Amino acid sequence: MNILILNAPVENPIVESPDQLGEGFIEVDDFGYFPPLGALYVLSYLEKHSVGHNLFFKDCVAEKISHKGLEGVIRQINPDIVGITSFTLSLYDIIISAQTIKKIVPNAHICLGGHHPTAFPYEAAQLKEFDSIVVGEGETAFCELVKAISQNLDITNIRGVYTCESIKRFKGEEYKDNRFINNVIVQPAYIEDIDTIPIPNRSYIQHINYQSILGVTDKLATIISSRGCPYRCTFCDVPYKQYRKRSAKLVVDEIEVCLSMGYKEFHFYDDLFNITPSRVIEICAEIERRGLKFPWDFRGRVNTATFESLEMAKKMGCRMISFGVETGTNAGLKALQKRTTVEKIREVFNWCKKLGIKTVADYMIGLPFEKTKEDVLASIDFLIEIDPDYANINVLNLYPHTTLFEEAAKKGLIQPQRWDEFALKPSRNFKIDHWEEFFTPDELASLRKTAYLRFYLRFAYILKSVLSTRSFYEFKTKVKGAIKLVI
Repeated sequence: MNILILNAPVENPIVESPDQLGEGFIEVDDFGYFPPLGALYVLSYLEKHSVGHNLFFKDCVAEKISHKGLEGVIRQINPDIVGITSFTLSLYDIIISAQTIKKIVPNAHICLGGHHPTAFPYEAAQLKEFDSIVVGEGETAFCELVKAISQNLDITNIRGVYTCESIKRFKGEEYKDNRFINNVIVQPAYIEDIDTIPIPNRSYIQHINYQSILGVTDKLATIISSRGCPYRCTFCDVPYKQYRKRSAKLVVDEIEVCLSMGYKEFHFYDDLFNITPSRVIEICAEIERRGLKFPWDFRGRVNTATFESLEMAKKMGCRMISFGVETGTNAGLKALQKRTTVEKIREVFNWCKKLGIKTVADYMIGLPFEKTKEDVLASIDFLIEIDPDYANINVLNLYPHTTLFEEAAKKGLIQPQRWDEFALKPSRNFKIDHWEEFFTPDELASLRKTAYLRFYLRFAYILKSVLSTRSFYEFKTKVKGAIKLVI
């Protein structure tokens, strides 16, 4: 059989910004594109455990393949089974892609996987464009689905796989599983020992130059050393809460494979890379033992950082860390359940400056405890004080299945069922909610622009930014961002 794993085109994503144009200082594509590792993991697992099929992978986002272009891809491959990875934000485009596939190959079995069916299993299964969905992690579930279809067997007994009919018997029930952000209504597929999963076969994407303007090379590989995040930040909708780590040996084995393929730089795409200081040191020690040299960066938390672990990371090539700072007061950090303090944040950012590690501060405004413009500006004062190399400032988005979403619904600020309705009938006009108790959407957009102006248009920052620009692509993006700030 011909089996296609697809990252669908995204031409009509849900608008996240509160301004009318849905534009921000720097857009998603300005940062570059990262490969959909979850989908690649599924493909590599299938490659190892279900031989005899012709396997294909297509990343329409990174390869800039439109819905029209997808028609040619489907005609060329003529797939028997298509697995589509998904986020709820791009559901409208995923529906269009499934319709395109059905139009060209009516008998193809289309399975929806990824974040969306885990967040909205019942609604996802009702979408007529899909023959099945996978709830949870897809490696074993999709592989068993392929085996069952190829042998004309019943697919409804596969753990994590559901159809529009098989899922109905769970309607109204609640399946208890503390490994997920909320109780899900059906049993999910889940892999306890992630060392058993083969590494992604990057030969399927080797022709794509994934890169980021925050990187230093044009040959970037993303890598996952763990799955899940045990923290319960009130705004976060990461579904898997059970933390599972891969062995340091296997992580560095994968890095060596990537280096042999010509990749030069690595971005650790874990939900949380520095879950403990010892974990960072363990991976760095394995890199050191093998005598490897390469630049890398990761996403991490402030409260789990130590000087020793950062020093070791820098020694072994870590050049940048993205920290979720979010806000600039202890009361705000406590309300968001960040489990850190402004004092700890100052300390860690000072450590990074001392060690020569670049920093990115992820920040939010429009939070429930920011009741006045002065509250927002005071928070931005703290961002300027810690002076990261980059700041990513966003208006708080209220995502379903998060604590802040539920609190907003209780206060009557949002309609609690609108995401469920969207999941059943996707629309291109759907927009994300914001906390509008104290500010209108226009005011939030204006405050965001003001925050960016205050941070990025400082003389000292501009001089540092100009001197550190490494590519024409990065230069163009910075100019584009500057123009957005001043017009």
